[in-house]
Amino acid sequence: MDSKDLRYFKEKLDSIDWNGNFEKADKENYEVLDSLCEFIESELRENKSPQMISKALLLLAGNVGCAEDFERYEENFVSRLEKEGKLTKELAELFYNNTNRRQG
Repeated sequence: MDSKDLRYFKEKLDSIDWNGNFEKADKENYEVLDSLCEFIESELRENKSPQMISKALLLLAGNVGCAEDFERYEENFVSRLEKEGKLTKELAELFYNNTNRRQG
């Protein structure tokens, strides 16, 4: 993953039209975030740049907000990676400390 990949994910997330069809926007959001998670896991498997992994986790954290998102990305992704020893405690805390918690 490089900054070009992160820019792609950010642009995709920014282009989601939340004012139109909410179900469609929600589906698009999950597709992009799930793809971002796949890239993060790939980077971790290949022992790539911790800096790039940090930036990807920050992007993920900034786009997680509702209770369903927390279950999907905190519990099922970040916590799982940490328990499996693939994600350091510091990287997990970076994610947790930068989530955009909101109701919805």
